[in-house]
Amino acid sequence: MKKVNYILLVIFASFISLNVVKADEGIVYSPRSCFGITYGTHNNHWHQAIEQNGQYIATGDPIYTYPCTPSNDPTLKTLTVNNNNITISDKMEFKTYDEIANIIATPNYQYAKIEYENNKKLKIGDNNVTIKITSALGLTKTYELNIIRQKILSTNNNIKQITIDGQKYQFKNNTIKDLFVTSNNKSLDIKVTPEDNTAKITIKGNKNLKAGDHTITIICQAENGETQNYYIKFHKSMVLTDIIGTIIGILILVFPLIIIIIIIAHKNKKKYINNSHYYKR
Repeated sequence: MKKVNYILLVIFASFISLNVVKADEGIVYSPRSCFGITYGTHNNHWHQAIEQNGQYIATGDPIYTYPCTPSNDPTLKTLTVNNNNITISDKMEFKTYDEIANIIATPNYQYAKIEYENNKKLKIGDNNVTIKITSALGLTKTYELNIIRQKILSTNNNIKQITIDGQKYQFKNNTIKDLFVTSNNKSLDIKVTPEDNTAKITIKGNKNLKAGDHTITIICQAENGETQNYYIKFHKSMVLTDIIGTIIGILILVFPLIIIIIIIAHKNKKKYINNSHYYKR
């Protein structure tokens, strides 16, 4: 009886040792694909394999049963994120505005072990989730899911406050009108505060202002790109510098004409003097 027990113990120890020994990497033969994974034989055992330079190389532990059986299936059947179906691939991507991702992953073989983070708090940008499936016989496959949380962009393109040359004004129907300006400046000192600090302000038509009627356009662009236009309609009065400038401008235009008249008058006078003896007779 002791001899039988000893033999059984030796057989059991041999079985355990066979399952813990790792096979050396080497070329596998009879490669075949099961569940999207390539297997082949090496040293009389099955192995997962990868292709290198046209050959398949064994990786990982030896497999002592035929790998292409349902119980060896380490693949993903379905995946949803916040009730949205995700197309299964080794590397997946999903975009959302939500702060929390509820992930439900189901393996093809119901008794396979599956490991992943079911509820993940999301930061703005990339959020990586690893899904690992281990078949009933110990084969593993890993999937990578990148959940991109997008920022909700503001749509606010309203103006909160505006000052013109230091004085506060209010828009009515997006317009300030009946404004009169008397200034030597060639532009108005306009300060605009949007309701949302992510909005951008652009001011057009506020350069080289001369006397007369003008319209300045203020464009408030929200963070999401939507724009709203505001208008300042005003009359700029002439000031002393404008009057002097106008007079100088007129003189510049008239001066050549005056010179021409003087030259012509001078020639006519000279001609009259030279021919005055004819008139004395």
